[in-house]
Amino acid sequence: MAKDVYFVTKKMSKTRYDHIRNRLPLVGVVFILTYLLSMLIDKSYAAWLLYSDTSLADYVVDATYTLLASFILVELSVFYSSWSFRHLPFTPASYRKLIANSFLLLLFNNLTAWLFTSLGVWLGDENSFFPQGLYITSVIATFVSFLYTNARYLESFILVEKQKKELEINLLREKEHAAQMQLEVLKTQIDPHFMFNNFRVLSELIMEDQGLADKFLTSLSNVYRYVIQNLKHDIVDIREEIGFLYSYVYLIKIRYEDAIHIDIDETLEQTDGQIPPMSLQLLVENAIKHNQFSAEHPLSIHISREGNYIVVENGLQPLASELASTGIGHRNIIERYFLLCETSPVIEKRENSYIVKLPILHNPLS
Repeated sequence: MAKDVYFVTKKMSKTRYDHIRNRLPLVGVVFILTYLLSMLIDKSYAAWLLYSDTSLADYVVDATYTLLASFILVELSVFYSSWSFRHLPFTPASYRKLIANSFLLLLFNNLTAWLFTSLGVWLGDENSFFPQGLYITSVIATFVSFLYTNARYLESFILVEKQKKELEINLLREKEHAAQMQLEVLKTQIDPHFMFNNFRVLSELIMEDQGLADKFLTSLSNVYRYVIQNLKHDIVDIREEIGFLYSYVYLIKIRYEDAIHIDIDETLEQTDGQIPPMSLQLLVENAIKHNQFSAEHPLSIHISREGNYIVVENGLQPLASELASTGIGHRNIIERYFLLCETSPVIEKRENSYIVKLPILHNPLS
């Protein structure tokens, strides 16, 4: 943030401060205030200015000196202030930088006034207003230029804050857009993956039992309706997902009968919260794909709740010659959770079981 302010203020100092027309009003203000303050402080000078028989040429010379002093000190003050802002380090306590800047500005201006006063004395002009009133002009120039430069740098700071907020908003929009695009890609993986496996099962059933294939097709259409309805949803209520899972389990029972036992904890039907759609179905499908089973040695799959997780646990009965896994199921779920929240699924492989814990979501991405 400090670097942003530095570069913006540096840029502003090169654009606005380098145009002399922006500083001419300051010269006029310093010129007028110098005369007013000088007359209040020095009664003899006020009397000379207002009541003496001073010639017009003396007035012109005096005004010229004052105007010249005002111009030089304003220019140097802005230069000093800009230099100190550039080189003083930024700290969380910004008021310290302002105090340091004002101190340096006053020091530099008084040093400049002393140098010009010494020059005037050296030239033998000890009685003129130029050396006597130069310190007054220096103080006024310090005050006016300090207000001017601080106003400019305050404007720079506000500009940086505005740009920072705009960048943050744009970044959040880009991240949200990227997350939505990734979710869409991930959901398109689910659809063909799910349908490919089930159409393969349907094809086998048509060859074996056309009546059972007809029942399977009816159930499959009901399940696929759920899939279509939730393709545009990033999350679904757990109750809806459990209802869908019951329909999917029915398809599994038709195909495998007693070779697979799927136990769904009834309390999940009353569980509040959300999960990514079809995530439980993917885990059940993975368990079936990577394990061997039969009526004599059925595969057991248990789905329950543990704290803020939905747990899918299946017996570990790996195939003798397991085919290379594409990893679509688990990778899909993990990536979707990564885009939705900061909590990731927990995967545990034990001696006789394989466990996946899906976090229950509460208002993700909000």
